[in-house]
Amino acid sequence: MLLFLVSCLSDHILTNKIIEERILYDTAYVEVIVEVEKEVEVEIIIEEEFPVWAQTYIQPSLGNGVDILWVVDPSGSMMNDWAQVVLGVEQMMLALPTNINWRLEIIPTDQNRAKTLQSFPILPGDSLQTAQDHLQNNVIGHYERGADAVKDYIQYNTDAHQWMRPDVALLIIFVSDENDSSGQTSAQFINWISYQRPEVFVTSIVNVDPLTSLCPSQFNHNLDVGIDYMDVTNHFYGTVIDICEPDWTSGVAQAAQQVQFVDEIYLDYTPVDLDHIEVFVDNVLWTDWIWDVSSNKIIFSVRPPEGSVITVSYNYL
Repeated sequence: MLLFLVSCLSDHILTNKIIEERILYDTAYVEVIVEVEKEVEVEIIIEEEFPVWAQTYIQPSLGNGVDILWVVDPSGSMMNDWAQVVLGVEQMMLALPTNINWRLEIIPTDQNRAKTLQSFPILPGDSLQTAQDHLQNNVIGHYERGADAVKDYIQYNTDAHQWMRPDVALLIIFVSDENDSSGQTSAQFINWISYQRPEVFVTSIVNVDPLTSLCPSQFNHNLDVGIDYMDVTNHFYGTVIDICEPDWTSGVAQAAQQVQFVDEIYLDYTPVDLDHIEVFVDNVLWTDWIWDVSSNKIIFSVRPPEGSVITVSYNYL
């Protein structure tokens, strides 16, 4: 009996031990990954974009001088603009550079009158009264054919053959309140005049688009826009002045600047900074310049060569 109990006890103990060992053997460790949100400051640099602007100029070839033709409409409708024409010519005489050998003549848009006109040009040092006399005596006729007048004057006028110089630049200023009615197209005139001189500059003082014209609104629907004159002017990158502009001074000054060496360029807008400005001469980067911040202009320390194309490109504020 005792043996039996001991035997039973042993089995019980053994069984418990086995169970305990099995429990220890079956224990497992599980790694649990828990995601925890955390705020992190990240610096993001966004480069601000600024608009780009470019200004282009042609360095004139003025070593030998410049001949200037004012081509003025003599028709009766121009009488209201006569005082402005006088002031315009005077303004140009005052604005023309003293270091350039210029000669200035005034002819009508009437090609028949231009062909036979007897007159010698205004020269540096002549009085403003001389300019007024030329206007009074030379601008006579009926026709409004500016391109034909220029062509016939250069080709056939005997005085023109004496004073005009085929080896110098030519500046033409057309003044008319009507479009050109010449027997040639603007394209034909451009082609012809381009072969007459080493360099040609053109300015037009004409009626512009009624949407932008400064003429009184009641007259806008009757405007004879100077389309052909403006086509010629734009081809040569010239200046177009609204004939109804109350003051032609700034426009005439721009016309005079066309026959001045480009030694400095006033910028249309304010650049972001110096690093956002580039200057090119004939598409080659040019470094001989400074930016004068106070006057907002580019000043060349070395003048770009005559006949070169100057471009200033910059990002502006």
